[in-house]
Amino acid sequence: MKARGTTLLVATVAALALGAGCGSSGGDEVTVKTGSLSKAAFIAKADAICKAARAEFLAKFEGFAKAHELGNSKKEDQTFDELLDSLVGPNIEGEIVKISALGAPEEYAPEVETFLRALQERLDKASEEPTNLSATPYPFKEAEDVARKAGMNGCAESFS
Repeated sequence: MKARGTTLLVATVAALALGAGCGSSGGDEVTVKTGSLSKAAFIAKADAICKAARAEFLAKFEGFAKAHELGNSKKEDQTFDELLDSLVGPNIEGEIVKISALGAPEEYAPEVETFLRALQERLDKASEEPTNLSATPYPFKEAEDVARKAGMNGCAESFS
């Protein structure tokens, strides 16, 4: 049973690590600024933000995993709370803030808002019950799908 719990925890954390990177603290309110960037330039910058957020999370996660003895089922609930509060939440929220401030082309802003809103909604649900993240190895799948549909493939790939 411990091995199964450890496997689920590691799978969930891996999915979080890949998905971590966007957010706006609290609620579903996401406002995307519009600007003069072309759609291609906006996507390139957004994808770079997603990739950088993933790399930052993975770098910090290694130390977190060692310090918190990930896989210890007695500490699992507390570990999920702390992981969400100290790493996942701030990482995702920072990414949402950065992407929303880039200055999306006006006609593309609704697609960007849909992606960021999907990401924020999943983060909000995770905040309500962090241990539910282990119910699936891909907790940010919906946000990944929305990013891919919007052409933000670098962001989508940061979730898989």
